[in-house]
Amino acid sequence: MSVAKSEFPPIKLLELGTVSYGEGYEAQELYHKKVLDGGVSGCIISLEHSPVLTLGKHADPELILIDEKAMAAQGIDRVVTDRGGEVTAHMPGQLVVYPILPLVKLQIQPRVYVNALMRAVIATLKPYGIESRCDAEHPGVWVGQNKICAVGVRIRERVSMHGIALNVNNSLELFEQIIPCGIRDRGVTSMAQELKRVIDIKVLRAELIAHIGSQLGLRLELHAPSVAIDSTLHESEL
Repeated sequence: MSVAKSEFPPIKLLELGTVSYGEGYEAQELYHKKVLDGGVSGCIISLEHSPVLTLGKHADPELILIDEKAMAAQGIDRVVTDRGGEVTAHMPGQLVVYPILPLVKLQIQPRVYVNALMRAVIATLKPYGIESRCDAEHPGVWVGQNKICAVGVRIRERVSMHGIALNVNNSLELFEQIIPCGIRDRGVTSMAQELKRVIDIKVLRAELIAHIGSQLGLRLELHAPSVAIDSTLHESEL
């Protein structure tokens, strides 16, 4: 049953620091179940991933240009995920946000949801002097012909998973090992590359999550504690 957004409980915020892709996915699964069970109204997980290449469930593995032996030597994981889209890369310095939200209860259509995430990124970048845009043909947020933020979501049992990955201070070298999102004639950029300086990612995280809340009409539970993914996460009342 839908609930007026003004009456909907605040959405919890969870910041995990730098974790493996598996740990981040474990947190998504845990909160997806909590949202389905009604124990949590919704959650926005933010984190950075250790180096990993991820492929959507129907992605072409030929888009990865590096072999597994070389990946192992460089400490790069390779994971097939259950999101849509092709191959992308995650690494420290890139801000990843996974909203786990009951879209039907919030009366948010899937396309409206994805567009809201991209608008939130555009609004976050603008005060930094970075003019960005959506592209009718290619998902994500673009600065000129270069992608600065990837978007890939899955809606399972009416609850969203996965989300956005914004290039902030991260090296772009790992993107050279793939054809990002299967797009051969465009590039990748980051905030640090555009501005020629390091960005305070903690400040940026708060700004981006606030814009996501505003775009989706959500009330956010401010000052929520960070929680590591271990046995206490499963036992804690969040």
